Parts: sequence; structure tokens; C-alpha cells
Amino acid sequence: MPRWLYYLLIMAVVAPVVSLVWGSQQELIIFITSALGLIPLAALIGRSTEDMEYYVGPIAGGLLNATFGNAPELIIGIFALQHGLISVVKASITGSIISNSLLVLGSSLAFGGWRWGKQYFSARDAGQYTAMMILAVASLLIPATATLAITDAGRIQSISVAISVILLLVYVMYLALHVFHVRATRRNPLRKTPVPVTAPLLDEPEEVEAVTGGVDPHELEEPHEKPPPLWVNIAILAAATVGTAWNSELLVGAITPVTTLLGWSPVFIGIVIIPIIGNAAEHSSALYIALRDRVDLSMAIAAGSSIQVATFVAPLLVLISLFYTTPLTLVFQPLELVILAVAAILFAFVSLDGESTWLAGVQLMAVYLMACVVFFFIRG
Repeated sequence: MPRWLYYLLIMAVVAPVVSLVWGSQQELIIFITSALGLIPLAALIGRSTEDMEYYVGPIAGGLLNATFGNAPELIIGIFALQHGLISVVKASITGSIISNSLLVLGSSLAFGGWRWGKQYFSARDAGQYTAMMILAVASLLIPATATLAITDAGRIQSISVAISVILLLVYVMYLALHVFHVRATRRNPLRKTPVPVTAPLLDEPEEVEAVTGGVDPHELEEPHEKPPPLWVNIAILAAATVGTAWNSELLVGAITPVTTLLGWSPVFIGIVIIPIIGNAAEHSSALYIALRDRVDLSMAIAAGSSIQVATFVAPLLVLISLFYTTPLTLVFQPLELVILAVAAILFAFVSLDGESTWLAGVQLMAVYLMACVVFFFIRG
């Protein structure tokens, strides 16, 4: 976790203090400080779950990391549902997917490619990410298309619930593949020597040796320090989760007065501001890793977070919304769907041949900035 994130933790305390002392009279200050406070809290959640893998094992650790990976987005979504801000919830879902697949991945490819030139990654793994992202787009396109033939709100809600259950099942299978199968393969001494992520996908041992210079790729990895004791990690995770919930409630409560004050649309806050807050820690990690010529991991971070939001956070929020007055459906605005489809298509083309340059990253970021401009000028 970068040092600058620890300095931002003070904001996670400032926001509750301001709300307790001045109440709702300082909505803009509460909005800014709570937003900044959520950035290090999200990073702490991710760091503590990763450290717990040292004690609970790779399988349980992977499940913990998958469960808490997008905790800020999920918690913010739940509080937004309580306030009846359905448009903000939907915008935060699509915004998180767009932000990860266009901004996070784009900046990683741009800066990494600028430093190293052409970078390589596994086209096979990227193909799996692409298939999951297309599935995510399809899960949102199908309900929106169904509204052309079905006008009954109850039936649309039933369709959304059914698709949500299907997505959650796919997510469980996705976890089973990556948490159980992949980790078991890594422990299998009979499998071929792994190729470093900076090299293209090679099949022959001679090619692997030529790329690695005869050095065991495991030796290329940096040693990791022993994490804090298990009880410390559990305490950090619990405190970070409570802090995330508190600051999320303050953030959501300040959305309506802040949009009135600044003249912004709630959709703009949901699709741009909230995803940037939730993905800031992942963004910095992906960028740092790409600058170290490990773009394979950067792509895994960006794509994995997008997939998790689409197949876990979104359907879970749909099911949770059934307990509130205004339920959430998977029917999104056409503009959001178009940008999601463009993001999935661009991701597929960028990852097609297993290599990338800085220009590919610039193209991804350009599409993201276009979307931000459009959503900034949308009112209502």
C-alpha cells in the first residue's frame, strides 16, 4: 500500500467529525472528505485480505479477496438504495466497469508502454477476461431489449432477478476456476515452468530458457515480507469495513445537496466520481505494476474488478433491493450500454494478440474521457 494512502486516512476521520459537529450544514466538505477517506479505506481492505492469505491458505484467501474486493462499491450501492437513488446505483455499476476497463487499463498500458515500448501478456488469459466482459454486457443488454416487448414492471423485475441469479452462479464458477484450479496448478510441480509475464506465450522449454536467460522465473519475483499477525489483519479489516460503511453513508447522504449546489447530475457522480473513488487504490497498483513491465498483472486487476462488479456486485444489489421500497432492475440507459459495449470491444481488440503499446492505452483513455464529457453535460 503506497505511503500517500496512509496520509489520506485522516480524511476518513474528518468526514464523520464534520458531520457530528456541523451536521448537514457542510455537505460539500462532507462529500469531499468522505470521498477522499474512502480511497485509503478501500486499499486497507484489499491489503488486509491479501495478507490474510498467508495464514488461511490460498483458497480461503482467494475467496476472501474476491468477497471484499469491491466492498466500497457494494456498500455505497446499499446506502444509495436506502436513499432511493436508483440512478446513482446504476451509474456507479456501469461507471465502475467503464473506469476499470478504460481508465485503469488504459493508463497502465499507456505509461507502461511509454517506458518499456511493446509489452506482452497472456492472450489466453485475456481471452477469458474478454468472454466474461461480453457476458456482463449481454446481461445488461438483454433486459434493456426486453423492455421493447414487455412493458409490465413486475415482469421486468422478475427478469432482472432471474438474470442476477444466473450471473451469481457464473461468478461462483469463475471463482472456482481461478481460486481452486489455477492455484492448484501453481502448486503442481509437474506442470511446465511458468513463463514470466513480460514474455509472449511460449510453448517450448528452449524458448522459455531463451527468454529467462536460464533463470528460474520464480527467482525473478520480489520477496514479500511476512504480514502482520492474523488478529491484526482481522482488526484492520473490521475497522476498515466499518469506516467504509460510515463514510459511504455520509457520501451518499451528501449527493443530493451537492448536485444541487454544483449543478451536477447525480448520474455524473455515480458514473465518474464514485468509481474513481472505489478504484483509486487498484488504479495506483495497476499503474505501478505496469511501470515495472508486468502488464499481465495490470490487465488482471482491471479486468478482474470489472468482472466482479458486473457478475457479483450488480446482481447482489438487485437481490438486496427487493427488501427496499424501490427495487433495482438491470435495465440501464442506452448511452451507458453503448459505452459498455464499446469498452468490451476495445478490450477484446487490445488483448487479441497478447501484446500492447502505449497507443492502445491512449485509445482506451480517449474513449473514457469522451464518456465523461457526455455524462458531465447530461442533466437530470
